[in-house]
Amino acid sequence: MRLMTPSLTLDTEISLLNRGFEQSKQILLASADLPKSTSERFDEQEMLEATLGWLTVGNYSLARSGLTSLINKPAFGWACGAYVAWTGDDYILTEMDDPIKAWKRQLKKDASFSSVYRNLGSRALAKAYHSRRDTRSAQCFEKESITEDIKCSYNSSRNQGIKPQIDTSLIPQNPDQLAIILGLRSQQETKLGPDQLYSTWTQLNQLCGDTATADEAISAKNLVLASLVTSCFLIGLVGTQPDVASGRITLNPNIPRHLSYFKLQNFKMGPDAIDLIYQRKEGTHTFVMEQNRGRVPLNVVLKPNLYGDKINCSRIDGERANLEWDTNSKDRRVVTQAQLYLDEPRTVTIVTETT
Repeated sequence: MRLMTPSLTLDTEISLLNRGFEQSKQILLASADLPKSTSERFDEQEMLEATLGWLTVGNYSLARSGLTSLINKPAFGWACGAYVAWTGDDYILTEMDDPIKAWKRQLKKDASFSSVYRNLGSRALAKAYHSRRDTRSAQCFEKESITEDIKCSYNSSRNQGIKPQIDTSLIPQNPDQLAIILGLRSQQETKLGPDQLYSTWTQLNQLCGDTATADEAISAKNLVLASLVTSCFLIGLVGTQPDVASGRITLNPNIPRHLSYFKLQNFKMGPDAIDLIYQRKEGTHTFVMEQNRGRVPLNVVLKPNLYGDKINCSRIDGERANLEWDTNSKDRRVVTQAQLYLDEPRTVTIVTETT
């Protein structure tokens, strides 16, 4: 494995999208020089958005600052759990023990506590404590999450008649809208489908580019937009769910019909970095994954959400694989799962059919 990991890059074969993502990444990496007077103008949700953006591009020092600024705020639980997941720094659970306990007490006392912050924060912290092998603490947070027994579907917001709405400016105005833009499930299946996510991401990309052109200085608005661009793609479309402390990462790519190729290089999570290539030719979907940095091979769970009515065949490293799959006929979406170690470059090929 290479000792040095260059900066994250994205190639979609669409130059405007590539430039927008690169510009957003540079804003997030350069924002260590953001004036304090500007950072003080962030509200709670904006600081959470910025923190998630810093995590996705590997600017962990700024993410840590963002987390610290969210202490005693409802968004703290989500930010703290995400910080552990992306960096692998579970020691922070000890360092932040008092703020974490205070956040949990706030859940019980404050009836106005956002259900998104309650659910995503509790789940994120539960996963963080599980990574630390602290089952008791993890279970305490699992009990705080409002769970519903809803059969998983890949665009069930449409199936249930729920229409996820985001502000026409594409800047989320509340935690529910933020979760939708990131492709996350908070309380119900109100996340956007892959095609909707892709459309949202391209519009955010364009909006960020227009804003930066008009104002070259790194403003709070530019930083939030940049964070949404990287997070919507890496969390929403790539479906990244890291658990660096456990040496595991789940990738749940939500592949839209209008995206046939993307290449991520040097995608950093804690001390690890991977390359990921997706390519589709007609009904053949190919994922190539390689770890280019890390202490030990990552355990990767690949759960792609693909367009099609069924899977005809699947292969891992060229060998036929008998992977189970599930489908949703209303959405014409099919999902499967493969688990593998990145001890060498790995290739997963899935052939779907649309009837």
